Amino acid sequence: DSVQIAGTWYVAPTTDIEGNPRPSPAGTIPDMGAYEHENGAGDYNGPVWYVDASATLPYANGSAFAKFIKIQLAIDASTSGDTVLVAAGTYVENINFNGKNIAVIGAARGTTIIDGNQTDRVVTFESGEDSTAVLIGFTIQNGSASNGGGIYCNNSSSPSLYDLIITNNTANGGGGVHCFNGSSPSLENISIINNSVTDNNGRGGGFRCTTNSNPTLVNVLISGNTASQEGGGVFIYNSDPSFVNVTISGNLSSTSEGDGIFIKNNSSPNLVNTILWGNASNEIEFASVDDSSSITISYSNIEGGQDSIVTNDNGTVTWGDGNVDIDPLFVDVDNDDYHLLASSQLINAGDPAIFDSDGSRADIGAYPYLNS
Repeated sequence: DSVQIAGTWYVAPTTDIEGNPRPSPAGTIPDMGAYEHENGAGDYNGPVWYVDASATLPYANGSAFAKFIKIQLAIDASTSGDTVLVAAGTYVENINFNGKNIAVIGAARGTTIIDGNQTDRVVTFESGEDSTAVLIGFTIQNGSASNGGGIYCNNSSSPSLYDLIITNNTANGGGGVHCFNGSSPSLENISIINNSVTDNNGRGGGFRCTTNSNPTLVNVLISGNTASQEGGGVFIYNSDPSFVNVTISGNLSSTSEGDGIFIKNNSSPNLVNTILWGNASNEIEFASVDDSSSITISYSNIEGGQDSIVTNDNGTVTWGDGNVDIDPLFVDVDNDDYHLLASSQLINAGDPAIFDSDGSRADIGAYPYLNS
């Protein structure tokens, strides 16, 4: 490499002070010219792959100096154990982890968007991915599919999902998220909002888990979702999901069956520190023709209390300690702010064995009221 300063050409040394070849940013001996070629797209092997929607280099190999412009390109190049780092921007694509246990990390969920463009679901896990397959820091939007418009987990795929906004997705079942066929992902710090199922038999506008799928939801908001049949917010079939510090509010079932949660066919969900409030009709409902489903609820706020749960002479309710029926005092429901006001009686009212990040007893709901 050389540069002209004040009429004199200076040539950068190709060796260091010990006589070893001086590496270029790509890890090779420097190329001539201003831009490193990195010996072609096939020479970079991770384990960290970089993606930037604004990248413009004609050659791209996923290195920090030649970033991919699509997330799927990085997934395809990666192997299990690798990390994909995605810069802020909007990525119009539909991604599939294809069985790779990798971490795909966005810059921030408010600024890093994967847009399905209504052509397919946005994110697919269907090849047995486990908990080391991680998706974190994205908005997942505008997906459209038969099942799981935003995120679809199938065939015992159980990834870890963190810090996501899942919104404006549509499907025949599971508008926001659908867990199917033994898939039990972990969802934490997630907003599942304004998704819908539009098929005449559509169920689970926000979240749907079916056929031996036992996901765990922690600090999750499920609001503003709609279904043409049961389960405006959540539909559960032959599965045992766990809800810890979840807020389910403002959801609608067109048939007024389980606007918050609808439970069917040998399902046994468990609710702790959870709010069901302000859904269009029934907060919780069991199927009218069923073979033994149940629900366990403790330290939760259920509008209308235990008597409001529609069992249809099939469901069994285990009403544990600490449950209440009081206005949660959300900050601003009209603007989708489901944090608690300082005057809320749900603060420090959760399970005494669970603590918020400030060390205080857990609050009830998705958003803890943290002391500064």
